[in-house]
Amino acid sequence: MDEPETYSKNNDLQQTDNVFILDKYFRLVKTNGDDESILDIGVGDGKFAVEKLIPRFPNKLGKFVGCDVSEKMVQFAKEAHRDAKVEFVQLDVSCEEVPVDFEACFDHIFSFYTLHWVSKQRQAFKNMYRMLKPGGDMLLCFLANNPIYDVHLYMSEHPRWKTYMKKEYICPYHGKKDPEKTVEKLLKETGFTSHVCRVEKRSYYFPNVDIMKKSFFAVNPIVHRLPPKEVQDYMDDFLEKIKHLNDITIEIVNNNEEGVHLRYDLLVIFASKSLEDC
Repeated sequence: MDEPETYSKNNDLQQTDNVFILDKYFRLVKTNGDDESILDIGVGDGKFAVEKLIPRFPNKLGKFVGCDVSEKMVQFAKEAHRDAKVEFVQLDVSCEEVPVDFEACFDHIFSFYTLHWVSKQRQAFKNMYRMLKPGGDMLLCFLANNPIYDVHLYMSEHPRWKTYMKKEYICPYHGKKDPEKTVEKLLKETGFTSHVCRVEKRSYYFPNVDIMKKSFFAVNPIVHRLPPKEVQDYMDDFLEKIKHLNDITIEIVNNNEEGVHLRYDLLVIFASKSLEDC
């Protein structure tokens, strides 16, 4: 996902789920201080962070850092949102060593629709633990199961497309019967106290196939790696496979357009770091 302008115009699904998570779970976040520091992992274009997340901390925001693995996304966010208390930086959450000035730096960590892209899950959770202050907490949501990953798996084995596809692009929890149990174990092993670790059954309706296509390809990790002359054929194969998935329903709506229902699982985590871990 390295096309910030395209993503910023076609991310309504993500924005809708992010707001749902904030509305339902933000009450768990302990906003006690007047100078709180926040890290948003996978900040993307910065719009959700600036318009929806930061306002949840009225008169209490000391520092906000939004990080993303994509340098293009970070630059886009910097240009779109200018505020002395808001900083955007390039960072891979699964890196071997976090920046020294990020160690035990943040009261709160948030991450929305990001961690399903991270293959090194254990390292990512270790790093988040290191970056939280003692007593700090984190609220995360990311995909656990999504029929689109079945398409990615199919494309990764297709003779024409497999050289462009990496299995790392598949969510580590896709296809697991109880992904929350796997993550609970990982949280415990990396030092966290888990308060919420559950799957939210979600669905989203695209009013027509064109909107669905724009949404899917705004975050498709393969398209930008293809030779330009191959892109259309790849997209056609991708969309044809979608029509045969169990968790996607296509129906005829007004003016003979095809509306699309997508059903998927979001994994929601709220966890904290012990005050005694100094």
